[in-house]
This record gives sequence, C-alpha cells and structure tokens, in this order.
Amino acid sequence: MLKGKTIILGVTGCIAAYKSCTLVSRLKDLGAEVWVALTAEAAKFVTPLTFRTLSKNPVITDLFAEELSSLPVPHISLAEKADLIVIAPATANIIGKIAQGIADDPLTTIVMASNAKKLLAPAMNPNMWNNPLVKENCKKLKVHGFEFIGPMVGKLACGEWDVGRMSEPEEIVDRITSLIGKKKDLSGKTFLITAGGTREAIDPVRFISNRSSGKMGRALAEAAQKRGAKVALISAPDQVKSAEEMRQKVAQAVRSGRPDYLIMAAAVSDYSPKVKDLKSKVKKTEQNLSLELKPTPDILAELGQTKGKTKLIGFALETEDLVKNAKLKMKNKKLDLIVANDASAMDADEAIVKIISRSGKVDSLPKMPKSMIAEKILDAVLRL
Repeated sequence: MLKGKTIILGVTGCIAAYKSCTLVSRLKDLGAEVWVALTAEAAKFVTPLTFRTLSKNPVITDLFAEELSSLPVPHISLAEKADLIVIAPATANIIGKIAQGIADDPLTTIVMASNAKKLLAPAMNPNMWNNPLVKENCKKLKVHGFEFIGPMVGKLACGEWDVGRMSEPEEIVDRITSLIGKKKDLSGKTFLITAGGTREAIDPVRFISNRSSGKMGRALAEAAQKRGAKVALISAPDQVKSAEEMRQKVAQAVRSGRPDYLIMAAAVSDYSPKVKDLKSKVKKTEQNLSLELKPTPDILAELGQTKGKTKLIGFALETEDLVKNAKLKMKNKKLDLIVANDASAMDADEAIVKIISRSGKVDSLPKMPKSMIAEKILDAVLRL
C-alpha cells in the first residue's frame, strides 16, 4: 500500500523510541522508502546502526555527514522527497520547537523545509502532556495542518498508569496508510467475507466450537473497505451461530448479488452433535457421557461448485504437511487462492502464513500483524 512512497521518520529522545524500530519494519513491509532522522537524545536510546539496518538508508543525525554527500543539500532534498513526515515518539520538546518555528537540528530543519503532510505521535509524562503550554503548542500545530495520533492511556516508563503512552506501531501504520496509502485499488469491487468460529449446540447452554477469534476476517473486511471495495461481512458467533446458519447466510448473500471475491476466513465447525436437546440442559451424573457427532455441511466445497465468475479464497489450518494439505484442499474445493497457517494463528494478533495460488506458487510471509497479512492477501487477490 505504500509502494513508491517516501516517509521521513523522526525519532526523538524518549523511552518509546524502541517502538520506532517496529514502525520502520512495518513501513518497509508495505513498500515504503524510509529515512530516519534521529535526534542526539534519541540516539542514546536506540543507535543509528539499528535504524540504518532496518531502513536500508543512511540515518540522519548530521546534515554534513559524508554518507549524505549524494544529496546535494540534504535537508532540502529529503524535504522534497517526502510524501509524509512522521515523528514518533514526539516529545514535548520537539512539539514546542516546531510550534515556534525553530530549526536547530536535522529533524526540525527538514520539517521546516517540507510541504509534506506531517503526523506526530506524542509520548511523555502525563504532567508534561497536560501542561497548558504543550496543549497550546499542539493546538497551534493542528491549525497549521499537523495531524496527531495519541497519546494513549497505559503504563508509562515512570511507573504511572496514565495518559502519555505512544500509540502502538500498528495504529500509526494504519493512520499513515489512510493519509498516503494507495487506498482505492479495489474501488468498484465487491467482497463477501466470513469471520469467526461457529458454534454447534449440545444443549441450551453448551456447544462445540474452536479458538477462532475472527480477527483475520475482520482485518480483511476493514482493509478491503479502506481500499475502496464494497464489503459484506458475515461473522460468527455474533451474526450466525452454527455451520448451517453460516451456510444459509452465505448462500443468501451470494444469491442477492454475486460478489467479485468471496473470502471464507471463518473457522466453520467440522462436526455437530447428532442428537441434541435445545430445551433441556444435560445433567451432570457420575456416568461417562458419550456424544455422537455428524459432519457439518462443507460450505467451501459447495461454493466451489457454484461460484461462477466469483473468485473463491479459502483458509487451511494444518498441524502437519501444511503446504501439501493446503494445495490438496485448494484443488478439491476448486479454490482460486488459499491461505495456510498452523494452530498458533488462532486467537492471536500476529501470524505466520503462506499464500498459495492455483499455479502452485507459495508466498511465505514472516510473522506480522493480521492487519498487514490482510493487505498481503488482498494484494494476491488483485493478481487473480
């Protein structure tokens, strides 16, 4: 989503500077070119070498450094290159300097010379954040078009639980993509996406289910919508409960208007109790309880037979022979794309997945947040 975009990341002297390392990695994963401008104070928390390794660019600590000699006038060249300047963490000091038009170091000099959009992620002690002078400086910068994200309430380095914590890198990335990302490459496309884990009732209070949280399906729906698509989301267990209810809801949605893409991210139960009493609770006794199960409808296979021009994307959770079993599932159920992962992805914010196409190509992704995996899946969907 950020391919071809140049981002200047300013890092200032705050313990939260360590989070900026993750931020650089996330931005690089999305295709951005990242240049880090490090203040002298920030360099005491994270070394320039760390940011140079992550960004694959020289770190800006001195505008007269030899490694910047390829840039005729570094602060002007970088200011003109930038699509966005992000300062994370942004201390009270840097906010005050920028608000007063001070340019006495590489970061503030670049900020003053750039017409690019600017995003600040404050991080500081709550007394500093609530100081009227800091509030006035922030208000002044907002008047001049600066955007802010955070700070959040949380545990601070001083030990207090209060406002002042820097927003998490994933949240900052989301804001960055909303500001400069290629958001409309799915404009005019329609998506039907399922999410969550279904529940198969045993009695009025008990059910069989799985550990699916629905995070992946919801991340896909949100990402597709941000990129301009019209999205319908069917989520378990809030919208539908059982596999049969999911089957009916999906069939109804398909009939009402065939989507361009149907992504079955929901973890649909494979079995359901053969006999169940939904009126009476099964009483506990000293005897063993036998529960006979029957297969639930194979929704994915049914959709594969009737999909027409709709591109069908499925998920495979395997505990062994991941790629082999995922490819077999894709073939048997006539999928156009399959996303494979192991059980560690369930109910987690991050995952390691493999995106497999019908040609047999396997795109192995490193561990990353599901919001970023969603972007990678959508990129693959666009290539179908």
